[in-house]
Amino acid sequence: MSFLRTTARGWAEGHSLAADVRFAQLEAVAYQRHPEIFQHFGADGAAMAHRLHANAKRSSLYRILDVVLWSLVIGAFFAPIAGLAVLMGDRFDFHRIEAQRAMPIAGAMFTVAAVSQATLLVIWLVRGARFSWPEFSIHLVAAAMALLALGTMPGVAELDDYTGWQQWRVPVLIALGVAGLAALGMLLRFRVREPDGDGEGAPETGLSVGDIRARIAVLPAGEHQAIVDDRNAALAVLHERGLIDAGTLEQALGCEPGTLFLLDAERRA
Repeated sequence: MSFLRTTARGWAEGHSLAADVRFAQLEAVAYQRHPEIFQHFGADGAAMAHRLHANAKRSSLYRILDVVLWSLVIGAFFAPIAGLAVLMGDRFDFHRIEAQRAMPIAGAMFTVAAVSQATLLVIWLVRGARFSWPEFSIHLVAAAMALLALGTMPGVAELDDYTGWQQWRVPVLIALGVAGLAALGMLLRFRVREPDGDGEGAPETGLSVGDIRARIAVLPAGEHQAIVDDRNAALAVLHERGLIDAGTLEQALGCEPGTLFLLDAERRA
């Protein structure tokens, strides 16, 4: 995890109008340079500090794995689209590639798609088989492209009197089978979702409010005041945008620095 906003005010300005305000997250952004402090802001603060620490430990190997993963996503999503485009271009005369060339190219694209989808399916299973709309959409689109390609291939072959086209149906059928299997498997796991990442259920540190105050007290006076001003400006923005009412604003402004997270529990009670 990294902080997308450099200030709490910026966080408040970008906060979704449809999402509940979590004061622990607001104050954690204000104290983002001090994870030793905001990690004690309840479950949200603990979760945010944990993700920040985990990202800092990521090695170059993990970055390489990320590149590999994105390559698989590109192969699974765009390769079948490219394969169909080669065939449909022939049929509708957007570009002219003879069937003798178009079929092998499409076959290669759907081979890449099938391998990429199969690998992504294995990764999905290893990571807990949790339903995800983006992952599901990749396989759904690939299946649709494969079905359209299967329907298009006979007409393209007939147009150019190409008799050896049937062999190129095989990679398309395999890609369709893998995509269909993956999509079906994900639908069966529809109710099993990724954690929402807002910190619920994260272990809290248990540090007392007095200890939090003591850690804040050692900050330079100028920096401390800037953090408090940023926090209060963010609260004002939330009120201006209608995300909190006047009573909540007054209550939040009256909280001592480092204690806003206590309001989250009160509001949920």
